[in-house]
Amino acid sequence: MQTARAAQIQTILTDAYLFFRSHIKTITAVCLPFLFAASFFDFILAKNFRETPLAIFSPLALNLLIYPIYTAALIQLMAARARKEQPSNSALIAAALQQWFPLLILKTVSVFIIGLGISMLVLPGIWLAVRLAFAEFHLVLFGVTPKVAIQKSFADTRNHIGLVFVLLFVTYVPIFILGLGADSLVQTLTGNEFLRIVVNTVSSLIALFVHVVLFRAFMDVIAEPAPAPPPPTDGPQLP
Repeated sequence: MQTARAAQIQTILTDAYLFFRSHIKTITAVCLPFLFAASFFDFILAKNFRETPLAIFSPLALNLLIYPIYTAALIQLMAARARKEQPSNSALIAAALQQWFPLLILKTVSVFIIGLGISMLVLPGIWLAVRLAFAEFHLVLFGVTPKVAIQKSFADTRNHIGLVFVLLFVTYVPIFILGLGADSLVQTLTGNEFLRIVVNTVSSLIALFVHVVLFRAFMDVIAEPAPAPPPPTDGPQLP
């Protein structure tokens, strides 16, 4: 069982890497402008409201507003490629804009409840992040409401908590540490503010790999056959 799970994790990571490498130009063209805008205004707001609560909440609010656009566009791209389709970049962004508001609601709720979980000794927050990992895919691909997307993500991850946790740990954690290290290095060596924005933008672009990995895992999970219904507990039993 452990060998099969390890093989599945390796396959997911390999497929995600090949997809990310093969489509990096499209991903960059579609997502980079929004990532740069988020990094640029994040830096401006944090600088202008330094040492005030707004230094945290204003960049967070801005990122929540921009996040649904490039995330939905990336999900649409991955789904289209899985169907052997090649939509234009403008079509991906247009489709993402149509789903901006429900994805904004979903992301806001997710950030709130995960943050609440982290405040409760961290582990509940990690558990919630794992259980909510597939919610955005359900919302974008199937057009369900944020509430239904959360419910379906909880159902899908019920028997795959370990899988999702390992995938998040081996992708998000190294990318997050790399981004922090690169920003600290630039700040220490040059102090160039624009270069820091560029480095943070590139780090955010690389972090999209986590979405690709989770989407590949999502495809595996939803492709699994539904469990057979339990036999009736009363009445005559068939031989």
